[in-house]
Amino acid sequence: MALKSGDKWYCKVTHYENGRVVTRRIYSVAIQATDGRLYTLAEKKLPDSISLFTGESHSGEHMAEVLMNPKPRYRFWEFHDEWPSGRDLLHVTIGMATVLLAEIVFVTIRIILGA
Repeated sequence: MALKSGDKWYCKVTHYENGRVVTRRIYSVAIQATDGRLYTLAEKKLPDSISLFTGESHSGEHMAEVLMNPKPRYRFWEFHDEWPSGRDLLHVTIGMATVLLAEIVFVTIRIILGA
């Protein structure tokens, strides 16, 4: 839950970099998802605080770390919504046809060789 000062909601951002600490108030956060969509958090939707840790990790290469909420846990009962799709059924059909064709070829070869 965001912090409130007067009538404004804000989030406390603390930036740690190589021993230096800077704390600021921010009033909105723009987040770009991996699919390209842009989300903006403002007012009561802001978290109460964000901590950023940066510094040199090794060999002069800079490192930044931002930890967000992980993806939700996979639930088995939601599996039926995604599977089987038409593509999955097509692959099963092609696989069964391939195995059947291979069986026919091997039986034919066995008959021809008289084994």
